[in-house]
Amino acid sequence: MFQRILLAWDGSELALQAFDVAIDLARRYEAELVAVSIAYSPTHAETAADREESSDAARRYLRETFREVADRAERVGMSVEHHIIDGEPADALAGYAHEHGFDLIICGHHHSRRAGRLLLRGVTERLLAGSTVPLLIVSNEAR
Repeated sequence: MFQRILLAWDGSELALQAFDVAIDLARRYEAELVAVSIAYSPTHAETAADREESSDAARRYLRETFREVADRAERVGMSVEHHIIDGEPADALAGYAHEHGFDLIICGHHHSRRAGRLLLRGVTERLLAGSTVPLLIVSNEAR
């Protein structure tokens, strides 16, 4: 059913939960799993140097947080690549998934935080609306 799965990685606790779901699905379907992070630099930064510094800091954070959890996949015999790309998060993820032939995007979504509610109207909503690739959202909403 799934041959290539893209995990949206932002280093959060919920991204870690999504990672566990992604590992489980990838093992179940013997699929390739690739984590993709967005080194997003806000356009409101003062100067080009500020935007570059912000992007560099994001890249360091994303590399470090992924390195800390990559062994979760290795322990169950899976290898996971991690790529960091630039761009507006929803567009960059959807574009990357489409261009690289992914069958599924897995991402986390924070419902309980105010920022999470805004995110639903932001990145997640744009992914739902704009991606030609199916999307699995891992939520922290209590049921």
